[in-house]
Amino acid sequence: MKNIDKQEELQKQVGMYFDQALDPQSKDEFLQKVNSDPQYQQAFQHEQLMRDSIKKHIHRPGDPSQLIQAIKNQIGKEGA
Repeated sequence: MKNIDKQEELQKQVGMYFDQALDPQSKDEFLQKVNSDPQYQQAFQHEQLMRDSIKKHIHRPGDPSQLIQAIKNQIGKEGA
């Protein structure tokens, strides 16, 4: 049971790091663990790869104003 708790805590810290939810001191402590603990390093690298992969495969509109204008144009066509 102790290993499960440790794994959950590790995943929580990794997620918080990438979500920029750690205060500066916690961030420094976490990065020290990543550099010294192979398990932390592996979890860190895995999360980084997953997030990079998601960013590459999700299309986001470049300019939100274009999306707003497209919606307004569509509404204008439907109202006419």
